This record gives sequence, structure tokens and C-alpha cells, in this order.
Amino acid sequence: MIDIKIDFDDASLKALASGLSIHALERAAKRAVRKTALWTRTHLLRELKDSGIRRKMIVHRVRIYDKQWREGSDGGPAVKIWFGISALNADELGKPIKTARGYRVKSWHFEAAFTPSKNSRYNGKLYQRTSKARLPIKRAKVEVDLMANTAFSSVSGLIPGRLQTLMQQELNYELHKLAGRAR
Repeated sequence: MIDIKIDFDDASLKALASGLSIHALERAAKRAVRKTALWTRTHLLRELKDSGIRRKMIVHRVRIYDKQWREGSDGGPAVKIWFGISALNADELGKPIKTARGYRVKSWHFEAAFTPSKNSRYNGKLYQRTSKARLPIKRAKVEVDLMANTAFSSVSGLIPGRLQTLMQQELNYELHKLAGRAR
């Protein structure tokens, strides 16, 4: 989990926040945190797409949960981003292509892999033997946990700056909304 706090010591944020009520600040912070989570989700999916995994294969694995953290005295609005890292079936990532040693799906190679005969209901699915014996077999899978960790670590460094930018935009919005009511 990444713990990021909004820095109200920043001169631009301090100036914007000075004319707003506590409720307006809370609304702005909640929207900024939520938008930052959506931004993080989008960039996480983009990073994984660069690894060769289509977005539609993993978009359902990224979930966002709103949380109001109760830990400590200054717990404010927070969002939890969850990413499921279970392995993906290789044959769902692309069409298996036969090679001299087994099969290849995009850039992943599966030695001693095979596809059942065309008349089988399992046609098109890619399997691997788990031992040298004929049985048992398992579906060929692509592990995504290392790719997800790499993508998350590359995106996580950008989150504080993005949150600060969005907080500034949301404070501006609250100020303009307040000025519109004053007229």
C-alpha cells in the first residue's frame, strides 16, 4: 500500500484552500483522491499492455474501493486499488503457434505444450505436461504478478505529483463554484 498525503504547505494549495470551508476542502480532496485512483488504474493497465497483454484481458482484475481510513488521527479520504495477479491462460492471450520445441503465444514460449485434436471440445486450448509421463497435464499459463509489480512500481512514483495537480484543480473548481454563488 502506498500512503500519500496532500501537501497543504505548498504555496499554491495554501492560497486556494484559505478561502474555502472545511466541507468544500473535504469534497475537493475526495474528488482528487478518486480521480488519482482512476488515473493510476489507467496507467497501470497501459503499462501491462506494453508487456503484451490486451486491456480487455485484465481490466476486470483492477478494482477500486473507496475507503475512509480510521487509522491514526488524520485519516482522510483514501482509495484502495486492487489488482488480481492470478495467472492468465496462454491461449486467451493470442493464437498458439507451433514451434520445434512446443508452442509460442506472442512472446511467451511453452516447451512440450500441445493442443488437443481438432475434433476435441478442447480444440484451441493450450496444455502442458506437468511431468515426463503422459499424464497429468495442465493449462499453459502466463504469470502476471512480476509484470504487475513492475508496472505498479513505475506508476507509483508519479502518483504524488498527479494527486497534487488534481487537488489544485479541484480547489480551483470549489473556488469558482463559491464565486458563482456570491454573484
